Amino acid sequence: MKALERWISRISLLFASLIVVAMMLQVVIDVAMRKFLGAGFPATADIVGRYYMVAVSFLPLAVTEVGRRHIAATIFTDHLRGRSRKAVQGFGLLLSLGVFGLLFWGTLEEALKQTARGAYIEAGTLSVPTWPSYWILPLSFALMEIVLLLRLTQFFQGTYRDDPHDPLEEVDSSLSEVQ
Repeated sequence: MKALERWISRISLLFASLIVVAMMLQVVIDVAMRKFLGAGFPATADIVGRYYMVAVSFLPLAVTEVGRRHIAATIFTDHLRGRSRKAVQGFGLLLSLGVFGLLFWGTLEEALKQTARGAYIEAGTLSVPTWPSYWILPLSFALMEIVLLLRLTQFFQGTYRDDPHDPLEEVDSSLSEVQ
């Protein structure tokens, strides 16, 4: 299970990083072209908004769960122990699995619809296909579903740990290593 989690994390972060680099290069090239040639790279704003930003925002979604970095409001559950805590954890995992399943299904239907019609935008004289960008969300939600299924498996095997996490402790420990 850990190997699959690591693989999902590495692939997601690799693609998200490459997309950030591609976005930066395209924007820099667009600005340089506007400055020196008087015309920019065609459809930069549309490509950035429809491809890059969506991918950078949603591809790392599963990575945050692998690292257990999602926001958690634990004010009511911190004091629970034993069965009641396990029940809340199990309910949370099942609820998350259901919600992300619905998100996957809805975005998959939209991706199929946009692919079938060959969705595109016109930017000046250029037609830019947008249907591939609709597949970013179902892919992201599918990866999240896989991670949640792994969490649920760990939960039922009794190996799931939901320890309190303080990100400031990580920052402090990283800073002390540097000094």
